[in-house]
Amino acid sequence: MTRNWRLWCVGFVGLCSLVVAISSRARSLVADDRLRKAVDRKIDFVKEVQPIFAAKCDSCHGAKKQESAYRLDHKATAFKGGDIGPAILPDKSAESPLIRYVAGLDADIKMPPEGDRLSSEQIAVLRAWIDQGADWPESASVNLKHKNADHWAFKTPTRPTLPKPKQADRARTAIDNFILAKLESEGLTPSPETDRITWLRRLSLDLIGLPPTADEVDLFVADSSADAFEKRVERLLASPHYGERWGRHWLDAARYADSDGFEKDKSRQVWFYRDWVVDAFNRDLPYDQFLTEQLAGDLLPNATQDQLVATGFLRHSMLNEEGGVDPEQFRMDAMFDRMEAIGKAMLGLTIQCAQCHNHKYDPLTQEEYYRLFAFLNNDHEAQPVVYTAEEQSQIAAIKREINAAEVELLRRMPDWSPRLAEWETQTNSTRERGVSGNEHDVSNNASANPSLARRASEIDWTTLQLKHVGDNGQRYFNQEDGSVLVAGYAPTKFTAHFASQPLSQKELSGIRLELLNDPNLPCNGPGRSFKGTCALTEITVEAENAAKPGEKVAVKLAKSTADYSNPERVLEPNFFDKTDKRRVTGPIDFAIDGKDDTAWGIDAGPGRRNQPRKAVFAFEKPVSFEGGTILHVYFKQMHGGWNSDDHMNNNLGRFRVSATTASEPVADPLPAVVRATLSIAREKRTAEQKAALLSYWLTTFAEFQSANDRIENLWQQWPTGSTQLALMPREQPRDTRVLMRGDFLKPSKSVKPGFPEFLNVGDVSNV
Repeated sequence: MTRNWRLWCVGFVGLCSLVVAISSRARSLVADDRLRKAVDRKIDFVKEVQPIFAAKCDSCHGAKKQESAYRLDHKATAFKGGDIGPAILPDKSAESPLIRYVAGLDADIKMPPEGDRLSSEQIAVLRAWIDQGADWPESASVNLKHKNADHWAFKTPTRPTLPKPKQADRARTAIDNFILAKLESEGLTPSPETDRITWLRRLSLDLIGLPPTADEVDLFVADSSADAFEKRVERLLASPHYGERWGRHWLDAARYADSDGFEKDKSRQVWFYRDWVVDAFNRDLPYDQFLTEQLAGDLLPNATQDQLVATGFLRHSMLNEEGGVDPEQFRMDAMFDRMEAIGKAMLGLTIQCAQCHNHKYDPLTQEEYYRLFAFLNNDHEAQPVVYTAEEQSQIAAIKREINAAEVELLRRMPDWSPRLAEWETQTNSTRERGVSGNEHDVSNNASANPSLARRASEIDWTTLQLKHVGDNGQRYFNQEDGSVLVAGYAPTKFTAHFASQPLSQKELSGIRLELLNDPNLPCNGPGRSFKGTCALTEITVEAENAAKPGEKVAVKLAKSTADYSNPERVLEPNFFDKTDKRRVTGPIDFAIDGKDDTAWGIDAGPGRRNQPRKAVFAFEKPVSFEGGTILHVYFKQMHGGWNSDDHMNNNLGRFRVSATTASEPVADPLPAVVRATLSIAREKRTAEQKAALLSYWLTTFAEFQSANDRIENLWQQWPTGSTQLALMPREQPRDTRVLMRGDFLKPSKSVKPGFPEFLNVGDVSNV
């Protein structure tokens, strides 16, 4: 009975499908019957077709308006098509969307949408024209290439001929000749020369925004020298207030603000850019350099801190961290804002119209807009740490003292070079050397036991391809290296839940958590706090049978090790917190102690704060399922909203999780930069890599404890600095596409970086 019922259902569905198909075919045939045959004569485009377009189509698809990014007065554009693709298919009138729309064959689209429809005769003319090859003389097409390109703003400036007014003797500068000539042409006479006090007041207000003091007035009135006026001008131009007075206009163009703008309106520390602008005016930075550093300071050879700060011009959009926001949407909104700022401040054009369509009144096409857009679309949204001149002096002094202390340690150890080489051998992996390590001391102290670092480096790890399966408002972006980058809303207290891909390995024994740097995080991360730090309150793991979804077991984490944990530190509550609970960060064991008031902390102090960190959590018992194992990892983060410096948030920023089957897995105690240096042949290491390796090695000697304590104290004196919104180039360029109607969810053709044709920049295909 069941089988017959299923067969009946299949037959019924098949019959319905046949009926629908026949009905659709019948409707199509009826529609085609309504389509009048093409007229049987040679069609003249100018005399017969173009008038139809002008009368019935140009109001929506002409020079003033282009619905669906389509226009019918320009030959190339008409054949290229708009948002829905080509509308005219030469030699195929019955298949051309243009014919189907004007004939009303498609229920959803009828053209024109309002007013009288095309007559049967007009449709027959259009059909014949298309079937005859759609011949369109170039002379019958409007010229879009140079539209409005002869405007004075797009022409190279030339020095005009100096007019000769009747009162030329009154002219003190060339500009006066133009003023006098204009006044004479209007039948006007110049006003009498003002008195010195009024002149000085006007000059002071114009140049520095402040009135002159009584002493300055007296000094100027008493100055009878020939260059008295010039000296006043030079004095005011040399005033620091000059940059403040005139820089504020540029800061308006740069959308400068000290808060994010959206919802929480969080504070942003970007005053370095404000000071850069003021200083640029005060030191009379050439205008071309002024613009270059703001558009591409990060791309200049050996870019300085100031040049990096200058790119803040492009970063002062409003930032949105509301719950549920799509970070990519607001990145695109910021991109549009940057384009608008460049258009208004640097090109003198309102180019944002071309975000959605070709500009109607300026010679800028939508494709040219996105070619400009492509120049800016390959950057990180960075927040680097920057330092004042005084702080840079402090850093230089600290570096000198640390270097002197390390040189003294080396002096006390004449045979340091071979000893360092021996330590490298002991610390590096034994796989290539054919040595088997039998050490089982898992104390997290490389200085006491270098073999621990060697054994840690020999553990095989499988990167987990994490899928976010929780719901807390943050957005997670999987990176090519298997890590996860966090963006968008940043809740202060929550648990993030991730599931791995099915793992075929048997007897999984532990997981590794790597906290990684990223230019898109504050201070380069690896956390999301204002300082780029984070705190992990608790980590828990479950194992699920991949063959039987829902069958889970809790995995007990028996031991934890890390390359670094900050000393136990109490976070002071701020006004956002309404509880009396005490929050503490400290050793890695805090991440598996089952307490919400303790957390693993990674803050090593200002000088070494923003470093990658790693921790390993060993399972009490190995776990696996015959059908494969899915690991569920939970990151509880309950230490936000306490430290006012972290401003509500102490979350992980970028991280990677891996699993292993090795017995007694431990974290590599070596810093990431040291481990990376050890993997490079000695002769290929840079000076910075050699210095980092040597500095770390010197900390492994117990007899140098007092000297190393002094060095550590110097590191703790490193200035905190501030953050600055800036741009940094991406290693992997994004694919920039024209966005239909400016919608980031509707990308169309791919474009390369380039300039609008009216700028006459030339070929930039190699950019």
